[in-house]
Amino acid sequence: MYFTRCTSDPEVPRYAAIYKSERSDATWGKPEQVIISRDTLSAYAHPAISPDGEWLYFTSNMSGGMGGLDIWRFYIGKSKAKEGLIENIEGINTDGDEQFPIFGPKKELFFSSNGYPGMGGLDIFCAVQENDTTWNISNPGAPLNSNGDDFGITFAAGLYRGYFSSNRGDARGWDHIYSFYLPETVHTLYGWIYEKDGYELPEGVIYMIGDDGTNTSFGVMNDGSYRVRVTPGVEYVMLGTCKGYLNVMQELKAEETDANREYQRDFVMPSITRPVLIDNIVYEFNSAKLSDASLTSLDELVEMLQQNSNVTVEIGAHCDYRGRDSYNEKLSQARAESAVAYLIKKGIEKERVTPVGYGEGTPKVVTKKLAERYPFLKEDDVLTEEFITAFESEEQQEICNQLNRRTEFRVLRTTYKLYE
Repeated sequence: MYFTRCTSDPEVPRYAAIYKSERSDATWGKPEQVIISRDTLSAYAHPAISPDGEWLYFTSNMSGGMGGLDIWRFYIGKSKAKEGLIENIEGINTDGDEQFPIFGPKKELFFSSNGYPGMGGLDIFCAVQENDTTWNISNPGAPLNSNGDDFGITFAAGLYRGYFSSNRGDARGWDHIYSFYLPETVHTLYGWIYEKDGYELPEGVIYMIGDDGTNTSFGVMNDGSYRVRVTPGVEYVMLGTCKGYLNVMQELKAEETDANREYQRDFVMPSITRPVLIDNIVYEFNSAKLSDASLTSLDELVEMLQQNSNVTVEIGAHCDYRGRDSYNEKLSQARAESAVAYLIKKGIEKERVTPVGYGEGTPKVVTKKLAERYPFLKEDDVLTEEFITAFESEEQQEICNQLNRRTEFRVLRTTYKLYE
């Protein structure tokens, strides 16, 4: 923590100085003065750390400035070549007073000055840096500024709300603390990471890249959810990851609008260790021809395989128990081959997809999620012919047969062409 300390001595003039204290657990250490210059007849005050943590910005009337109080910066980073470097902030200072530097939520520099045209006394200004010497400086105007002195603004983390000091409306000129809130456009991205046909994955991590330079990653909450702010007009690519699951990519272009917006992107993670159902795969009756409704699900599988280019999979087709065993095996093999042919047509290398027809030989095992959806079933039930025909309800029997008539993919390898 850096702070200003003002001491007094009846015999010797004393000036404001900057001190620092280091925190260990819940205890602050003994303050030590930050020696910025050998000049002991100048004041050093109002410390603020730059967003990159490399510089300590402060106010001083030390020699070499533009006049009055100026904003300076002192290097506190780790580079030996810059150690002890002091710079006057060119493009900010005037022949008046510039004080109380602090960085806003978007890394802009806020400060107070009486050297720029304003509303009277000290006004609060906002500066956005274009290059080393050029800043775009603006006065936010009323009601933040007044005909009195307005200074010492501070922000709640990441928000345009906080506090500042002002002596407005007080005939005695005393300073008071005011709160402020600047309504702003808030665009929020939220969603969940969860297992396909399963539950939330609190171990999930999301990587996020934006065309504005955003490059970050973050974990999710215990319920698999996440919520993050995004910038209007920016395009984002996000990668959902979790150990034991294939990666899933999502994209977002935040709208260019001043209205608040919320966007939802879920990451439905296919397991690497268990078969994964391909939803809504339907074949024509007694045929291996895919229905038009099936193509959307297969297109999603194509996209997933493109995102995970080192993965090979088995496409397994299953039938219910009705019909001859040999017929079911032949039909299911043809159906698996039909799905694989579509994937290859869409650009997936044929070495990455293997069709297998299981016939009725691998009945569905009921998962916890399915048991919640169908209360007459229990987790780990195996939907064999004997199990299904024991139900008196034809509706329940048909549900079980539908669950058995399925197409799944199963990950075979995650190292395809990985070392070529």
